[in-house]
Amino acid sequence: MADVSISEAQKSGVRAGVFNHLSGIVIAPTVRALADRKVFELFHSASDEVTLDEIMDHTRANRGYLRVALRLLASCGWIKRTASDNGRKMTYLLTREGAIATSLAPPLYAEVLPFTPKAVFLEDFVFGDPNAQGLPSFPDLVSRSANRWGLALPGDEVEAKVFEQIRGHLDGVLIGPSMVALSRGGILATLARGPASPDALNGNRENLECIFDLLGIQGWLSRENNRVALTPCGRYAAQISASYGVTVSYLPMFNVVSTLIFGNPRIPRIDENGIELLVDRGMNVWGSGGAHKTYFTKVDEIILEIFNRPLDAQPKGICDMGCGDGSFLEHLYQVVKNQTARGQVLAQQPLIMVGADFNKVARRVTKLTMRKAEIPQYHVIYGDINRPALLAGDLEAIGLDIHDLLHVRSFLDHNRPYIPPAGYVKGSRAARCSGAFAYLGQEILPDELEENLVRHLRRWAPYVGRFGLIVLELHTLPPELTAANLQKTPAVAYDGTHGFSDQYLVEIPIFLDCVREAGLHTDSRYQCEFPPSELGTVSINFLAARSG
Repeated sequence: MADVSISEAQKSGVRAGVFNHLSGIVIAPTVRALADRKVFELFHSASDEVTLDEIMDHTRANRGYLRVALRLLASCGWIKRTASDNGRKMTYLLTREGAIATSLAPPLYAEVLPFTPKAVFLEDFVFGDPNAQGLPSFPDLVSRSANRWGLALPGDEVEAKVFEQIRGHLDGVLIGPSMVALSRGGILATLARGPASPDALNGNRENLECIFDLLGIQGWLSRENNRVALTPCGRYAAQISASYGVTVSYLPMFNVVSTLIFGNPRIPRIDENGIELLVDRGMNVWGSGGAHKTYFTKVDEIILEIFNRPLDAQPKGICDMGCGDGSFLEHLYQVVKNQTARGQVLAQQPLIMVGADFNKVARRVTKLTMRKAEIPQYHVIYGDINRPALLAGDLEAIGLDIHDLLHVRSFLDHNRPYIPPAGYVKGSRAARCSGAFAYLGQEILPDELEENLVRHLRRWAPYVGRFGLIVLELHTLPPELTAANLQKTPAVAYDGTHGFSDQYLVEIPIFLDCVREAGLHTDSRYQCEFPPSELGTVSINFLAARSG
C-alpha cells in the first residue's frame, strides 16, 4: 500500500475545511433568511452603524433569534458589534469582508439550500433502492462545486479570504450530509481499509458517484482503474467524520430558520409520539459520541482516584443526570470494574448505577444499555436538570441518599429549560458574556442569563454531596476571537445550532465565575479545557460544595 502518512499541517488543513463546512450549514440558511427580509439593504444604505432597534423596526423579527443570527455574522467577521447599556443595546457595523459577502453570498446560498430538505434523508437516498433514480439536483450542485461556484478570481487578499469562506460554506451544505451518510453506512470504514470498486459498495450508484465526485473535488478521494480510494487527507477526514454529525442533525431546524427568526417562533418541536421535529436525535447522539470519547479519558482520571480510595471513603454509586442512552454510565462502570480497587470487590461492595433523564425514550434505551452490559445493580428514573430536590426525593424513594453518590453529567447544563430569575432586577449585575440568548424567540439579555446560571448551579450546591459532581460542558467564544480563528474552531456551528434551539453557551471563564458565585469550587487537579488554549469550547470540572 502506498504511504498514507499525513503531516500535522495537512491535518490542520483538513480540520480548517471541516470547520468551514460546518459553518456553512449554519450560515447559509441564516444569511438567506436575513437577505429575504432585506436586512443587508439596511446595512448597505447606512453610512454608519445600524442599531438592533432599527433592524427590528425594519423586519419585525423575533428579537432573541435575530440577535443570534447577527452574532453569527460577527463570528464570521462580517459585522462588528458594539454593546451598550449592559448589553441591552447593540449596534452593528458591516466590515469590508461583510460588504463583499452580503453582496455575493445570498444568491449562491439560494442555489444550494433547496438541497437541504433532501439532505436530511440523504442516507435513505444513498442506501435505499440501489436502482432508483439519483437525486436530480445533486449532479448540478457538484458541478458547481467543481467550478468553484462561479466565483471569479479575487481582486485582493480580503476578497480571496471571503471567496474561500463562501465556497467552503456552499460545499459544506453538500459535504456534511454526505460524510455522515458514508460514515453511518459503513462506506468510509470500507474505503479506509483500501481501494474498492464502486460496484462492490452497497448503495445507490448514481448518488454514490455524486458523493465520490464531491470528495474528489476536496482532494479526499481519488479514482484509478475503476476503483475509488481515500487520499491521505481523505483518510483523516474519514477519521473525524463524526464531527459533522451534530451540526447536520440540526438540518431540520435550519430548514425553518426563517420562520424562527421572522415568523412564529413557537413552531412544534415535538410530535405527538415524543419525537423531536427540529433535530435528528439519533444522528445527534451518533455525532456527539465520537467526540465525547476524547473527553472520557480525563473523566477516567477522576474516577480512578475516587474508586481507588479506601472503601469507606468511596461513593455507593454513580448518578448521571441526563443519561441519554446510558453509554456514559456503562463506560464509567467498566472503568471502575476493570481498573480500580473497587472493581476487585464488587461482589461485596456493589456499585449502584443511576440514570436520570427527562425523556422517557432515553430512559428506556438506558435500561437496555444497562441490561446488555450486564450491570447487576442499576436504577433508571425521571430526572429534571432544574429540580435537584426532586431527584433527591426520588432517590430516597428507592433507598438511596443523594449525598452517597458521585454525580456526573455531560453537556447538559447549557440545555436546561430556561427559568426567568424571579425577583431579579434587570441590569443589576454587570453582564460579561458575549452570547446571544433566546427562549422561543424572546430575547434573554446576558446579565439575566448569567443570573439564571448562578441560580441553577446554586440549586445544585446542597446536593452534590460528599463525593462531588463531574461536569462536562460546552462553551462559546467571543465573536471577535472566533472571527480571528475561523480555521481553528467550530464555534460558529456550535453557536448556530445551540442559539436557535434555546441552549445557553457561555464562555469558560464566565462559567467558572458563576460556579464560584453559586457556592461551588473546582478541583484544579482535574480542571481541563479542549483545546487547551484561549479557543477552548469544552471544559471538564470536578465540583464540590464550598465548606463554611
